[in-house]
Amino acid sequence: MKAVLSYLISLGGLGLVLAAVIGASMINLSYLAARVQLVNMIIHSLNKAEFMCKAKKGTFYEPVGAAIKIGAMMQSTDITMLQQATRPSYDAACVPINLHWKALMGRGKKGVLLVIGGLVMAIAVKTHPAFHIIVTLITGVSAAWFLYTKAENERSLRLARAEVLPAVEQAFAEGKYIKYA
Repeated sequence: MKAVLSYLISLGGLGLVLAAVIGASMINLSYLAARVQLVNMIIHSLNKAEFMCKAKKGTFYEPVGAAIKIGAMMQSTDITMLQQATRPSYDAACVPINLHWKALMGRGKKGVLLVIGGLVMAIAVKTHPAFHIIVTLITGVSAAWFLYTKAENERSLRLARAEVLPAVEQAFAEGKYIKYA
């Protein structure tokens, strides 16, 4: 009975880790390619860039979209006023993204603990732990990929604030946003 329980615990933990990995892969975005695409769209049409930002939730596009929205509401071309409005709105829009990653991280941690618990239980019950070791290895690789992706997402949020946000502010200062009635 304890051997079956160890298998169930390991599989449940693997399921939680894979759910976190799938959640992370759905919002994974290559920063370099996405930045070039977004800055190009900002330069050509700030309105289209705003719509493009709404389509990619959970990435650095979302805070950039919030900054564009606030900049449009200001109806100003003064760069210092735009900076005073867009930067706090960008930072505020980063909070839900960080909370989403924190929730995924919590789910992944629980999964890793369950997998390790299943392995320990299998060894304690003197069951052949080959299945548990394979599950532990899959979990370890998945967790490493998740941590790398999380770090890349946090990096992209910081880089977008330094590289993309000034392009948004400059586009507003040049009057590239078209207000539709």
